[in-house]
Amino acid sequence: MNEYPFELSGGMKQRVLLAMALSCGSKLLLSDEPTTALDVTIQAQILKLMKETADQLGTSVLLITHDLAVVAQTCHRVAVMYSGNIVESGPVREVLHKPRHPYTKALLQALPDPDGSKKELKSIPGSVPNLLKPPSGCRFHPRCSLVDKQCRKIRPQLTRVSENHYVACWRDGHHA
Repeated sequence: MNEYPFELSGGMKQRVLLAMALSCGSKLLLSDEPTTALDVTIQAQILKLMKETADQLGTSVLLITHDLAVVAQTCHRVAVMYSGNIVESGPVREVLHKPRHPYTKALLQALPDPDGSKKELKSIPGSVPNLLKPPSGCRFHPRCSLVDKQCRKIRPQLTRVSENHYVACWRDGHHA
């Protein structure tokens, strides 16, 4: 408490921010990239502390992250966003093991295998769209290998594909 912020490590700063956020008694903790720039040991400690504290206080945590490993380790549900839109949501296990949206599939294919067996990582072709002038239809269509005429014209809405799993894709077969 008697130290200046520049005297604290990244992990200590994260702990202070977590304590400040939880001390307000909120029912929701919004956490945007809480472990960025932390080593894996400190990252694990922060995530464990967040989970334990939220469980004790009955607080829900909305975690915003690009780190799918963190999602897999800490979350119950996931919503995958592309260009400001949710393209797939559902239980973490189902979405990560049985992805339905082409973007979710491409994200997972771009990850290195934990055992190191994959030689070359797959990248997603094309570029992220300009959000000031987003593409018509599905925003992922300029980069999608499954694109068709309907994808270019009409943006698909989230549609249930199983009990709690939703996807926004014309090619999924549930919009016909």
